[in-house]
Amino acid sequence: MESMNFLIKPLDSTNYATWCSDIKVLLLERDCWDIVTEREAAPVVKGDEIDARKLKEFNLRFNGTYATIYMNVSPQYRTIIVGLTSGAEAWKKLKNHFQSDSRARVMALKHEFFSTVIEPDESIVLYASKLS
Repeated sequence: MESMNFLIKPLDSTNYATWCSDIKVLLLERDCWDIVTEREAAPVVKGDEIDARKLKEFNLRFNGTYATIYMNVSPQYRTIIVGLTSGAEAWKKLKNHFQSDSRARVMALKHEFFSTVIEPDESIVLYASKLS
């Protein structure tokens, strides 16, 4: 199967929901999504033997998972996941950062919403996009 080319806007403070969906599709296409969700683990050693080909293939996808996530995060947010080596860990850290369910986060979002005002020369479309 021919590999697809994707153009995904790097993750920033405004696009977590769409970025998340786009990266999921990319990882599904690369057969790496089960690694992120931890439904797939490295091949198990049976006795003293392990299928070297399967292990190498898994390691390539495992490393590719992290690389795909890392390279699609804007540089200012890469510090959140720098030093990690697992795509699953990176996914969880980014989710906790951008989609926190804490009361403080909810209050901050409400404050941001209610303090958004329309500028004198701003179109209604631009103003509405700031609210979403």
